[in-house]
Amino acid sequence: MNRLSIYVDAAVDGNPGPAGIAAVAVNEDGQILARRTHFVDQATNNVAEYLAVLEGLALFQELNASTAEILTDSQLVARQLSGQYRVRDPELMALHQKVAEILVRLGGVTVGEISREDNQAHQWAVRALRRKGAISEEPVPMVKIAASLLAADLTDLRRLVSELEEGGVDWLHIDVMDGHFVPNITFGIPLIEHLKKLTSLPLDVHLMVEEPDPLLEKFVKAGADIVTVHCEASRHLHRSLDIIKGAGARAGVALNPATPALWVQPVLPIVDLILVMTVDPGMAGQTLLPFTLPKVQRIRSWLERRNPETELEVDGGVNEETAGKCVAAGASVLVSATGIFQSRSSVKEAVKRLREKAARRHPLIRHHQEKGEG
Repeated sequence: MNRLSIYVDAAVDGNPGPAGIAAVAVNEDGQILARRTHFVDQATNNVAEYLAVLEGLALFQELNASTAEILTDSQLVARQLSGQYRVRDPELMALHQKVAEILVRLGGVTVGEISREDNQAHQWAVRALRRKGAISEEPVPMVKIAASLLAADLTDLRRLVSELEEGGVDWLHIDVMDGHFVPNITFGIPLIEHLKKLTSLPLDVHLMVEEPDPLLEKFVKAGADIVTVHCEASRHLHRSLDIIKGAGARAGVALNPATPALWVQPVLPIVDLILVMTVDPGMAGQTLLPFTLPKVQRIRSWLERRNPETELEVDGGVNEETAGKCVAAGASVLVSATGIFQSRSSVKEAVKRLREKAARRHPLIRHHQEKGEG
């Protein structure tokens, strides 16, 4: 494992007061590998900052890393640990000695000072304080599997939905194509309405259409839980997202493979999902384009700083061979069509294998376990 940056921070309500403690480990590509948070009933600001450093050191050992820099926005703690400031407070002295001993024992770990603005652990410390200890150890969220109906046999929709539910998929992904934005024409509002009657699975509707705004409320009314528009197709992207949210659904933005990641930056604070197309949209069965994965990494690093609850979805060429690469890049939702429906096995087995492949590329992603299986 390459050198890590481990951001640490504490949020204290009063001085002393209850405190949220957080540590976030990030690799050289900007991808978050793990985070730990916890709550303490009473601590001063400086004590809490030392506890955050200890949390970061625990995370370093948990990841079996070889080298890392602990990054804190506490000038006092950083400079005391570097020897620039003397430690006078008896309580801080005990914590200082404990941290110093661990640093010597571990080797390969340094402590650096950063600004509050750059501290990726801050929002998690605040969240731990607000939840008052509801989080103990928080792994990267579990990867979701969205079955794309583009490659499914729709002759018996009720049977298909039942098979997908039993197979353990998390979402149903419906690609709506208008024959203009992409060459093909596929599904529409009637299919959404019918699916809504058959399942409680979230309906993830991906609009590959020009001028989507007049259709947005109609798709939400039909039963779409998530509606995603293309930033290349929406003239007023913020307005499109606002319409979706106002209608009661989660709002997503999609980018084609050649579209720069920068196009989504202005809407990062308000978007619920970002979909990175890993093939040119319009048909199932294509091969994933490797040059799209660095874009997934870049967007993941932005989201962790600005909107960590946002889902990062990939669509195109996702199968057993590529699922792990997508997850390693930072994807939290995998859309798969032929990877599920043309996999030479049952839907249940295909979904299970996708989860296993995804989990192997990240030690902290926990895939669903089938009932009765070890």
